Amino acid sequence: MSARDIRSIVTIVVGAALALFFWDLQVFWFQGGPIGCVLVVLAMVDVWESRRGTPKKGLLAELRDDIVGTKDASDTSERDTRP
Repeated sequence: MSARDIRSIVTIVVGAALALFFWDLQVFWFQGGPIGCVLVVLAMVDVWESRRGTPKKGLLAELRDDIVGTKDASDTSERDTRP
């Protein structure tokens, strides 16, 4: 088991706990239940993709990179290639 799998399993457990036990818990702008369901779904997709072995990074890592704005050094799609 890799660290990515363990992180996804922990996310599933936390999401399930939010969805089952803290459905009506309201913190700022969200409720525990819907956020828990989203966490469970995202982590399950991440585990599924890691078992298939197709992506280099997991879904959660890609989402984090999209939100934070960090780019992969190997991504040459927007790099200026003029000499």
